Amino acid sequence: MKQLSLLQRIISWIKPNHTQPETMEELIHESELVGSWSVDMPKSFQDVSLEISAKGTGKYHTQPLKTVLPQETPDRLVLRDHFGYQLVVEKKDNEQYVLFDELDNATYPIEKNN
Repeated sequence: MKQLSLLQRIISWIKPNHTQPETMEELIHESELVGSWSVDMPKSFQDVSLEISAKGTGKYHTQPLKTVLPQETPDRLVLRDHFGYQLVVEKKDNEQYVLFDELDNATYPIEKNN
């Protein structure tokens, strides 16, 4: 059996047992999320980025993330920014990712940097 990453263990530890998926394969794979992302905010005058580390930490727009919350669905990961607002990373049917920013009440396309 594959060893679970720290991020996956944190997510499974936080999430209540009665709603946990049967396998970690049902979650967005860590390798899909870990890394640096560009956030396409057309009205922003600066580059906006989202960084997620394998340690369950990260940054949004240069500010540290407050928390990584348990996944509500297999294609959705909820984070909290330093103000406490939700940031929701969601995988769409066409294999594209979007970021919902609760503070802006807006959804932005995101793209992983290589």
